[in-house]
Amino acid sequence: MIRLSVNALLNFHPKAILATIVLVMTLLGGVAWGALSLVDYVSTLDRAERGTRQAAAFLEGHADAVLDGGAAALARVADRLEEGGFAALPDHALGEALAASRFGALSILDAGGRTVFGPSIHPDGGTASLFQGADGALELLHGQVDGLDSILMVRRILGREGILEGAVLLALPSSSLHTVLDVFGDGRHSVAGLFRLDGTRLAGIGGAGGIGIGGGTGGGTGIGQLPALEPGAESGDGDWSVAGQGVVIGLKRMRDFPAVAAVALPRSVVLEPWSNRLQHGFMMVGVSVVALFGLAALGWASLRREAAARDALRDANARLEQRVEERTADLRSLNQKLVRALAEKERANQAKARFLSAANHDLRQPFQALRLFHHLLMERLKEPRERSIAEKMGEALDSGEKLLHALLEVATLDAGVVRPNIADVPVATVLDGVAAEFRGLAADKKLDLRVRGCAAMVRTDTTLLTRMLGDLLRNAIAYTPAGGVVVGCRRRGQWLRIEVWDTGSGIAAEHLDAIFEDFVQLGNPERDRRRGLGLGLPKVRRKAALLGHAVEVRSRPGQGSVFSIMVPLAASESRTDAVAAAPAGRAEGSDTRLILIVEDDPVQSAGMQLLLESWGHDVLVAADGPAALATLRAAPRCPDVILSDFRLPGPLTGAETVTRAAEQQGRPIPGIILTGDTAPERIREAVAVGCRLLHKPVTPDVLRDALNALGTERQPLRQPSAA
Repeated sequence: MIRLSVNALLNFHPKAILATIVLVMTLLGGVAWGALSLVDYVSTLDRAERGTRQAAAFLEGHADAVLDGGAAALARVADRLEEGGFAALPDHALGEALAASRFGALSILDAGGRTVFGPSIHPDGGTASLFQGADGALELLHGQVDGLDSILMVRRILGREGILEGAVLLALPSSSLHTVLDVFGDGRHSVAGLFRLDGTRLAGIGGAGGIGIGGGTGGGTGIGQLPALEPGAESGDGDWSVAGQGVVIGLKRMRDFPAVAAVALPRSVVLEPWSNRLQHGFMMVGVSVVALFGLAALGWASLRREAAARDALRDANARLEQRVEERTADLRSLNQKLVRALAEKERANQAKARFLSAANHDLRQPFQALRLFHHLLMERLKEPRERSIAEKMGEALDSGEKLLHALLEVATLDAGVVRPNIADVPVATVLDGVAAEFRGLAADKKLDLRVRGCAAMVRTDTTLLTRMLGDLLRNAIAYTPAGGVVVGCRRRGQWLRIEVWDTGSGIAAEHLDAIFEDFVQLGNPERDRRRGLGLGLPKVRRKAALLGHAVEVRSRPGQGSVFSIMVPLAASESRTDAVAAAPAGRAEGSDTRLILIVEDDPVQSAGMQLLLESWGHDVLVAADGPAALATLRAAPRCPDVILSDFRLPGPLTGAETVTRAAEQQGRPIPGIILTGDTAPERIREAVAVGCRLLHKPVTPDVLRDALNALGTERQPLRQPSAA
């Protein structure tokens, strides 16, 4: 056998050998690059499909939260009508219908399609589409209410013999889903929407790029035949076609409603990065081939120089790797320190939250007892000197309660249990109410309070906006020693800027962000409570975030400050919504009630019993949940109200005691939960059981109003069982 060394082989036809090496490397590189491009293509579509499925699942969760409350209210109205027919509307179903109207526009139609109650609602398929089908299941349609696109929740009313008697509709504005739809639908590429099971769109956004999913916020378009999905199931398809264009789509079937959430991306947009990488790859392959041939032509003459360069590069790489290892070790050490610092900060925040929650609860207990006994004491004192001392004690109680109520409001906003009631609101009504409230306070400081009228209508929550402006006005008056305060409005496109101007000392630029932090007060290092608590502006920012409004501040030291709230204008400012009068509450002292008090603190229990008996009510007392259930079994009749503390000794909380008592009696019993615990999870737990929630300390007037608001029914006396 003839053995040739490498050098001999190179000396024998070196150009042919180098050309062969270049061709083989080019072929192998091309095959490898093609395989990687194919894998990249499949991976790109797979990532897009997973992303659209996740987005559809998120959209489904948000849509479920929006529709759930309205569906429950609609069901209550429909059940009332099916039980008593349309004749029961004034006596039994009207209250449910008015209560359901807070979720959206509610309308009741008879079998002929005539509106019996509520505004006119126009489904896309006409009134006849509301009566298609023979069952009374909940259906979703798209329609118009006062010119606004809406999702229609339809429930047909069937009589006792299964005869169609009419339908109940609840229209939820499509804009209630835009908070999430705007995240996934950019109007150019990605689109998102909520669809019926037959593919008809209920609400959506996006689609300007030729895809028929969006088409604005109107109805009538769809995405074709949807696959059969079980409730709660999700699906994705990278080869879906809409309006003749391929899209990558993610679908999620809603669990409780006949609808599917969909998020889609055009395949051309999804594959655009891959196409760019493919073009760059072609360019790189061409450059590489040219470079290989050039290197092949010059390589044999520069072997020594390349060897020297490789040695130098090897040394440089070694030094670079050493430096990288050193820097990596430094970064690892810094990261560990950062992780420990973040963990320490989190523990500190949790400890602070536990401390505030426990402190609020423990402080409210004695405040509640003091408030009850102070009320009873004031009713019994007759001498002016003695009443003066008692009144000063009441002022001290008021000062302490202000701090507790401020902490409670912050905790409630952080807990996420405040649900805004968005409606078209005249700004003039809000401004007049705020001005009337603070005009006396401004006059006491000899400040000129001026409110410039505005006839605009805005989309907001009246109560929350009024409180926000009240906090800003209170802050402006407190920090304005002389001059005045002006409240006015400016239009900015589709927004209305409500501004509060003052002539105070102003705020330095470096403090403009800090003033919105909890308990921060500039110029009050001694923490004088007469100058506020430092929670007004933080509450304003929390409420603005809840409503989707923006809060801004401009200030010049020595000249004053301007605080502004950006509020969206209503769609039609010329329309004045009728304000339905709230139903009158139960008259005070209309009859004697049997009230069960569940309280383990004997001082609290005694004070509450004396107060309720002074109002003419009959009172039962128990120290914990099991004792309350035993007391109910021995009582002559079912109590009208259960008044319970939240935290009780034993296995049951106050909310659980009310629930168990209702199960034992076989009927719902109205409950009022008294608690001093402001922890978010505790607040959500109490609200979830449907009881009225009052936070300690509770004044007698607040307790009386809560009792009057409960529309309880007297129960007949129990018949003694036969021996």
